[in-house]
Amino acid sequence: MSQRSVHRPWRGSAWIFAAELLILPTGLVTAGFLTRRLGPEEYGLLTLAATAMAWLQWTASSMLARASNRAIAAVGDWRPVAAEAMHLHLLAGGGLGLLLFVVAPWMSVSLGHPVLTPTLRLLALELPVLVLVQGYRGVLVANGDHTWVSLISAVRWIVRMLAVLGLVSLGWSITGAVTGMVLSSVAALLMSRWRVGALHRAEPSARGAVRLGLLTMAAPIAMAAIGSRLFERADLFLLAALGSTATSLGHYGAAQNLTIVLSLLTGAVSPVVLATVTRMRRDGSEADVRRLQVDVLRLPFLVLPFAALAAGAAPEIMRVIYGAEFLDAAAPFALLIVGATALIAVSVSTVLLVASDRAWYVVGLTAPMLVALVVCALVLVPRYGTTGAALASVLVSSGAASVGQLLVERHEGVHVPLRTVVVAGGLALVAYAAGAAWPASTAIGTVAKLVVICIALLSALLLLREIPTHLLPFVAAPVESANPAASAP
Repeated sequence: MSQRSVHRPWRGSAWIFAAELLILPTGLVTAGFLTRRLGPEEYGLLTLAATAMAWLQWTASSMLARASNRAIAAVGDWRPVAAEAMHLHLLAGGGLGLLLFVVAPWMSVSLGHPVLTPTLRLLALELPVLVLVQGYRGVLVANGDHTWVSLISAVRWIVRMLAVLGLVSLGWSITGAVTGMVLSSVAALLMSRWRVGALHRAEPSARGAVRLGLLTMAAPIAMAAIGSRLFERADLFLLAALGSTATSLGHYGAAQNLTIVLSLLTGAVSPVVLATVTRMRRDGSEADVRRLQVDVLRLPFLVLPFAALAAGAAPEIMRVIYGAEFLDAAAPFALLIVGATALIAVSVSTVLLVASDRAWYVVGLTAPMLVALVVCALVLVPRYGTTGAALASVLVSSGAASVGQLLVERHEGVHVPLRTVVVAGGLALVAYAAGAAWPASTAIGTVAKLVVICIALLSALLLLREIPTHLLPFVAAPVESANPAASAP
């Protein structure tokens, strides 16, 4: 395999991540506007409803995403497989959307806020659309069409910001915010459908075999996806179930929302790596697979210093983004951002296990996480409130990350170099101390501090050769499709 092909996953992931990063300026503008316009209580209700819908959407798409990604990347004639995958996405999204619409009253009562019923029902209409968007995204990623994946993401976040701000400004309150989200998802679906083009299903006699293959591969992955998605937002649901006020939920939701940048990194890297490893093995490039596996396992450790910096500067970040009344969210955020780094490690471990036909190991890794989180939350939340919920999440995710790394080492024979662990840990301690000790009383001062320390961390990683300099030209280069057929609508 050529050097260009070896580095394609990093180049594609970088462009997708860059587009997804638009959620930061657009999301921060939106969050800042909504927190001030709606206040902590209404913002807390919106966060709770949106989190419930996001979990269902990601669960429905994740049940099929990795199986579809791997199946499409493994074949030359991908359109019949993609057609069956999209058909299953439609069934999953439509079924869950209908279920959410019907059970919305019960769900809002169980969350402790019956007034959420209309909001949940409006979000139920978006659910099938979002699942289809994720399905089309998987088709594009599997074929290496990373340019259009990044373009669609960029358009979605920009439309979402403009629509939410516009409709809420007109006095639509929470309903306006949710309607804006729906409109952005519709825009993404239209672009995705146009780019992929018509997907002609296989002959009726062959459809059963294609669908059976997808479902057989998807079964363990679906079980793992349900557990993983539940875990990512279960702490917020547990807070609500344990009687937390809407204001506390608003604070926790605000802290949780800021960790999305690391979730976006996971979402950009994981599917691209899965498709690339599948294609490499299809082409017999096992040596390239092992190189990529090691690089992927190192990723969470390279992110850790930047997460530690954010944890150290948590009070200032909260004050700048959300205002002084959200300072109580600083302690949960400091813990959650570190926990999000551990979740990156869990995700890359599961991707490598799926790519190696060990999907049931993924179930064994992720299923206990939810149980452990519930147990820890029951112990910590009554005593420490929102900080206890965040601490429970960090403890469980860190334990799962360690187990995931051990599983990959045992079954694939690859592991993170000890030097990377030591360097990342040392830089993380320095970054946390610098973020906490460097005072910044203004928004400009806080941004300047974070930028300067980030540049210093990046320089240190480059000087210590933890970020290979030979990768940089490939990351910056334009992205081409790995499969020319994918670019034809």
